[in-house]
Amino acid sequence: MSQSTFLPKAESVTREGQPDGFIPSRFFRPEVLQGGMTRLVVSVPMGELEAVHRALVGAIEPPLKLLYKQLTDRIRGIQLPKPIDRVAVELPRDRVLDAFTRNKRLIYHDGRHQLWVRGSRGEQVVLEEVGQIFVYPDDFLFRDVLLGLGIPEGDGEEMGARDYVRVTFDARCDQEEANLLHELHLVEWMG
Repeated sequence: MSQSTFLPKAESVTREGQPDGFIPSRFFRPEVLQGGMTRLVVSVPMGELEAVHRALVGAIEPPLKLLYKQLTDRIRGIQLPKPIDRVAVELPRDRVLDAFTRNKRLIYHDGRHQLWVRGSRGEQVVLEEVGQIFVYPDDFLFRDVLLGLGIPEGDGEEMGARDYVRVTFDARCDQEEANLLHELHLVEWMG
């Protein structure tokens, strides 16, 4: 299936809900969070999201842990009062990336979830529902991946900072979600 048949994971809209034509800038920038933890904020146009996310996940040291955070009731189409967290541990990196390929409409084009991938050294890549990526910690490993993809360090306009963002609810992703949960043995976690 061609990339053109997929909707964007999210798009910036006006207050009235009409697309405003915004395209996120290509950049990454460091942030220091409260408590001293560091991360990289990564912004790319939606058409580059899959390649950038896969490259960052590919740099994480296995075995991997995965957190699939469902934010929206897929049947009723409403935001859940509390996300449903599903986890899997001790996953080989290739198995995770293969599952992302088979379920890419869900991962990269549906905005009803967040996806957190954690490596054996505590490093992690978070893909948010609006198509923003956060990488923990700010490390040369991740910087090298991003620079190798031609993504410059700097600043710019990112989707996560927009006033109004509409995420895609694609019913065709319901089966892909079931497939992903089954393939990676993701189980509900009440932690």
